[in-house]
Amino acid sequence: MITIKKIIITLMTLVIFIIPSLAQEDGDPVSIGKYRILHSQILNEDRTLLVNLPRGYDETTNSYPVLYILYGGNPQGYFAEAVHIVARLHEASRIPDMIIIGVMNTDRYRDCLPINRNGEPGGADNFLKFFTEELIPFVDKSYRTKKFRILLGPQAGAAFSVYALMENPELFRVNIITNPFWIRSNREYMLTKANDFFSKEGLLDNFLFMTNNTSSDNEATMEYLQKFTAIVEEGKKRDFTLILNPLEKKEVGIISSPGLRKGLETFFEEYQFPKEIEIDGLEDLKKYYHNLSQNYGYEVDIPEFTLVRQGDKLEERDKLEEAKIVFEYIVEKYPHDLNSYARLADLHRRWGNYDLSLKYYEQFLERRQMPFIQRRLISLKKYINESAAYAVEKAITNSGIDAGIAKYQQLKSDDQKKLYFSENDFNSLGYNLIARGKIEAAIKVFKMNVEMNPKSANAYDSLGEAYMKNGDTELAIKNYKKSLELNPDNSNALEMLKKLGKN
Repeated sequence: MITIKKIIITLMTLVIFIIPSLAQEDGDPVSIGKYRILHSQILNEDRTLLVNLPRGYDETTNSYPVLYILYGGNPQGYFAEAVHIVARLHEASRIPDMIIIGVMNTDRYRDCLPINRNGEPGGADNFLKFFTEELIPFVDKSYRTKKFRILLGPQAGAAFSVYALMENPELFRVNIITNPFWIRSNREYMLTKANDFFSKEGLLDNFLFMTNNTSSDNEATMEYLQKFTAIVEEGKKRDFTLILNPLEKKEVGIISSPGLRKGLETFFEEYQFPKEIEIDGLEDLKKYYHNLSQNYGYEVDIPEFTLVRQGDKLEERDKLEEAKIVFEYIVEKYPHDLNSYARLADLHRRWGNYDLSLKYYEQFLERRQMPFIQRRLISLKKYINESAAYAVEKAITNSGIDAGIAKYQQLKSDDQKKLYFSENDFNSLGYNLIARGKIEAAIKVFKMNVEMNPKSANAYDSLGEAYMKNGDTELAIKNYKKSLELNPDNSNALEMLKKLGKN
């Protein structure tokens, strides 16, 4: 089906995550990629490439789609803009991460035009041969790539993009270009070729996104663009998508990365996991992106930030085991992602798996030193080595709640007080026991806390919550009331009492 429409700009909110980076030293260079030199036998010259690899590329075995940029030789021009656009959209889970290849110009008009300005045959065919037989094989051999390629074709590169689409449709799945008809010598040739190409029946599962109405788009260029659009509409190619992206106002000079952001957002419209879908585990995410792979024509990986979001949602719904499976999958698939280490450390801490919790905190800090994670690690080590609550927890884990009560009483009567007693530690232990399904043990731990801290509104509030979860309404009301006596501003106790039918 052919789709021709005006693109409407939409705004979205970005979710902030922990993004790892290496420590920098004063005077270190800022880098967005590397130069590579490829000698071309076809063009009989060296071609300089700029290469940007996805974040964490060296820590994974993942493969990636490839974005090729014509006019990609200037790091501060199209290349840097493309790196920024891809990074921001990927962080928002709008598009997959990509390998970005900028192709430096030698003679752009020689290479990109099918017909030169003097009317003689151009070098587009030779340049296409360079892409097909040398450049793409070199990139595929040098990097882990998926068979999914995008071509960004600004200026004369737009004419080459359309020419390549008609000569070798399988080379690039997506073409994002400007108006290809601004060079007069190519107009009739391109229309004639388009007439011949689109008049033949066949499948053309390609996506062409064309930005127009720039300072170069005069009446003649727009007339040819309209003729091209009519040829596509009346043609016999199935599944081809042509989208026109008229700018709202004319821009003077060169367009910044012509339509790249909107073009990527439009093609990958279904890539972001739908907010309205509630998952029950990792398999639901795998199923969604497996189905999406059928549409896009390559194996689509679940975005790392989507995994983090959905893992968090599972945890919020107390589907802790399912959340753990998601976070473990992130560690395996995206070992550079720090979010998963922090979440796994916190989950195992709730479950009392302290060796694993320490391990994940330490793995986080090996990758990046962050004060709040360092504080959590120090706090956990102190809890294990010095807290009376940990000694009580260990007794409960090994021998049950009665053993925990006996340990508590023993420690309280110990004059030497080798271990410290903390209201927060006992309160956290109570909630962790609830998370582990040990509600009766949690109630008795909260009662210990009330005994130690009889003037703490929070201690009574927590005990009331435990009773409420256990279905003991009378005792829940009693403890929430006591919490309110100690702290009349306790809005949570007020809310819970209303919920329990008490004004």
